[in-house]
Amino acid sequence: MPRQPVNRIAYIDPQGQLNTISPSGQGRHRLTQDHLTFQLPTWAPNGEFLSVIGGDDQSSAIFAVNDQPFPNSFQRLYFSRSQLPFYLYWSPDSRLISFIASNDTSGIGLHLVSIVDDQCTLLATGQPLFWDWTPESDQILMHSGVAPPDARLALIDVRRNGVIGENIAQPGLFQAPGIAPSGRYWAYAEIDDYDNGQLVVEDIATQERLDIPYEGAIALNWSPTRDQLAFITPSTSVRRYYGALHLLDPTAKSVRLAVDAVVLAFFWSPDGQHIAYLTMAAAPQQPSAIETGPRLNGHHNGPFKTNGRPDTSHETEPFRPLETLSLDLWLVNVATLATRKVATIEPSSRFMNQFLPFFDQYALSHRLWSPDSEALVLPVKRAGVSEITVVPIDGAQPVTLAAGEIAFWSWQ
Repeated sequence: MPRQPVNRIAYIDPQGQLNTISPSGQGRHRLTQDHLTFQLPTWAPNGEFLSVIGGDDQSSAIFAVNDQPFPNSFQRLYFSRSQLPFYLYWSPDSRLISFIASNDTSGIGLHLVSIVDDQCTLLATGQPLFWDWTPESDQILMHSGVAPPDARLALIDVRRNGVIGENIAQPGLFQAPGIAPSGRYWAYAEIDDYDNGQLVVEDIATQERLDIPYEGAIALNWSPTRDQLAFITPSTSVRRYYGALHLLDPTAKSVRLAVDAVVLAFFWSPDGQHIAYLTMAAAPQQPSAIETGPRLNGHHNGPFKTNGRPDTSHETEPFRPLETLSLDLWLVNVATLATRKVATIEPSSRFMNQFLPFFDQYALSHRLWSPDSEALVLPVKRAGVSEITVVPIDGAQPVTLAAGEIAFWSWQ
């Protein structure tokens, strides 16, 4: 049983400190009062701890903390002056934290640290790195690299000290792989013998595969309640993943077009009945405003084919952080495919530049939805100030909680 209150929201305030608060705006806990600046808090699935990255100009560390007002139980799990962590992902059993950190020789390292004994293990290196846990917390499906020979899709056996299995496929143009909640199906993208991309949904028990061709890149996530996959992909060979939203049922071997629009990111509700998704509030002629390159997180979609030639423009394009952009927040009913607009928002620059380009990976580890699937928490700019805002999906008035750049809801 969790020792802390559930249905809580963790956020980073303008001073870079970690706070939690109830969805009504009551019961605020300031969990840190330190010279360090904190970022990207994430809740353990059982609600007992939060993990957070804290650092200064010289070093960075990973901490685990209870949701109790300062002073509280504050445990340092990892510390480095050179290999700086920048993304955290709890195991489903809430005993391990997987994370990526800068690596002097290989760009990025995938690490594992135990909440029980602080033991830290380097599992793999590469750039970029994306992964998903098996439901039993004993294995990790990892996608690393961009192109052969560095690109690989492999299973890491956590029980056997991080033994990495053989390459499963030649990875296609995608980011995070996905494991269905039952553990039966894996989803990933691969390049076939003719250098074309295809989405693969593999039945681990029978080894049967469902192959779906796609153009450009693809981003995918499983429903949290059933073996149903959502994915977005463009209609042409461009080096972006955003595009129409589809739903795939591996049992029926069917694909439905859910949203015929340029979807930038999507997030399953915890009950699996709805998908929240984001589109441009005023769509440009070419939907290319959101950066998906490696500059901030070390991730990249890779070179995309253009008339048979690799698109290498990402090697020279300067990164221009987005300070402001208006987005429409929509909801689609998974059963009926009925859609409706919930709100038009202007997210914080942290959300736009760090979270949104890698939403498919963050959706595995950081939750925007409330546990009861009735609202989302978003950092919304008003008069130039980013405020943590609860947005109900029923059309009720949004609730502003506090000033802050990023926020995430507890899993329960």
